[in-house]
Amino acid sequence: MSAPLAFHPLELRLAPEWRRCAVYVVVGFVLVAAVVVGLNQAEVNKTPWVNLAAGLAVLGVAVLVLVALVFRYRIRIDQHGVWRRRLFRWDLWPWEAFEAGKIRHGKYGDQIAFPDKPRYWRTMSASLLGERDRAAYETVVRRYRVPLPPPELPEVVAIKLGLWTRLELSADGVRRFTRLDETGELIPWRDVVRAEAIRATHDRPDFATLELHLPGEPKPVRLVHHQGTPTWKGADAEVIARYLERHLVDGRFQVTALRGPPANEAEADRRLARLAEGEQQLRMARRFMRHMLVWGGLILGVVMFDPWNRPNPANWGRADWLAAAVAVVAATGLLAFHAVPHLGLVYFRGRDLRRDRDAVLRWRADRTWTPAAT
Repeated sequence: MSAPLAFHPLELRLAPEWRRCAVYVVVGFVLVAAVVVGLNQAEVNKTPWVNLAAGLAVLGVAVLVLVALVFRYRIRIDQHGVWRRRLFRWDLWPWEAFEAGKIRHGKYGDQIAFPDKPRYWRTMSASLLGERDRAAYETVVRRYRVPLPPPELPEVVAIKLGLWTRLELSADGVRRFTRLDETGELIPWRDVVRAEAIRATHDRPDFATLELHLPGEPKPVRLVHHQGTPTWKGADAEVIARYLERHLVDGRFQVTALRGPPANEAEADRRLARLAEGEQQLRMARRFMRHMLVWGGLILGVVMFDPWNRPNPANWGRADWLAAAVAVVAATGLLAFHAVPHLGLVYFRGRDLRRDRDAVLRWRADRTWTPAAT
């Protein structure tokens, strides 16, 4: 199944919000440079001009590289395959590689990997594309990518957690070993409460997080891919998930996808609960950033203003109050240069969470469940 010659090419860019963020960074750099030069000219926090120019030059080069990466990035899909350009060079992932099963799932939720490529070109992700572009990209990739056959499951699956704890999954059940219990406690499969695999989409065989609920334990055993790196040692995520799915056949193996239509009403409820938890964490992060900006600006402004040489504010003149105001505004601006990108990420993440929540609520209200593999 090769791509037809009449394949309409698609050229995809980074989402508009990321391009706007790059513009904001440029504007912020110009404002910070103006404030720093103005303060140095007014002999507030005096710095040698050579050092100041060198620091601004290094920061300016970093800003230009960031802007070039954001505006030069492209993904192009045509009859030859999927092309990707980061800065200068185009790299091709041919359709023959998709059809031969050489394109695999990557470590991250929406990442695909081509192991035959050099390391720098080995992975491709659609997470920073716009919503429509991302949907078009994933539809085409899903159409032409032929997945590898599932791996053969071993008789025993070993999972090491931390220094002293490990699990063994076998036909008899789950055996848990600790430092003080080398023989291990066997929990038959019929006594295992449940397991929940949290995946990016239903078509992935692995998981981003897996929670294994055992009897008598207040907290589940959590296996997490932290930034693409597993927090455990031993079997792969796909093997663990398939092994649990094989033995927990009575509805105790639950799959929650982070994107796409939920498979049933219970999954929709689980996803809504996780979205609510994510929104709460974002609200806490937003409050923290605001406090850091306000109080950090005041503290940094006091340090820059050097009030110890002006011990009595009652004796300050107009110039002293003006210098204090300039110092506080300058300090707040410098902190904002660091805080605004973080606040922007929090804003866009919150927007995505609200969109996902609204979509799940619509699916749940319509009761039009799209069949999905569990």
